[in-house]
Amino acid sequence: MTTSLYAHRAPDTIARAEDWRDDALCRRTAKVDKEGFFPIGVGLVALAATEQAKGFCGLCPVRMACAQWALSQGLEHGIWGGLDEIQRRRLRRKHTAGELADPKRLEDIVTAEWKARAENALVEAYLTRTAQDEDGHVRWLTKGGVTVHGRKLTPAQLAFEVGYGRHPQGVVKAQCSRKTCVAAEHLIDDRIR
Repeated sequence: MTTSLYAHRAPDTIARAEDWRDDALCRRTAKVDKEGFFPIGVGLVALAATEQAKGFCGLCPVRMACAQWALSQGLEHGIWGGLDEIQRRRLRRKHTAGELADPKRLEDIVTAEWKARAENALVEAYLTRTAQDEDGHVRWLTKGGVTVHGRKLTPAQLAFEVGYGRHPQGVVKAQCSRKTCVAAEHLIDDRIR
């Protein structure tokens, strides 16, 4: 009896090793806007998109692996594992290559960075109480101001601190056509005037 050389066929697919990306929430969720992980610009719209992407990453079961991979690969753009490009650059400057190559040390570094973000109550207070209008203005959605870490702030003061990274000096006023606008780029204080 003769046997054909073609009697045994190779499988149609070749199994590949498991990869952390297979379990990434952004990859498994069809409704997520992948471009949302690559915000453009530095204004409050980009800040809101960045915070939204980081919040999504906070739900992901593989965010630590994602953050570690992005740091080890030197990725310069986008949100990876809940870290934006500024955070990753800062971590690469602050820590030695040896620290970033050590998995346990890197896990501690990334965890500390996530904790610092979670403590940024000013950004959280701003993002949960404002809405971006299509014309570039930002509306305050609640009545009155807000208290953050025991400090009472008006909507304009809060927006100014989030946008400029410093306490305002004197009165904060909108310099755009909408006097109630709380877009940081539309606000000025006495120091700017």
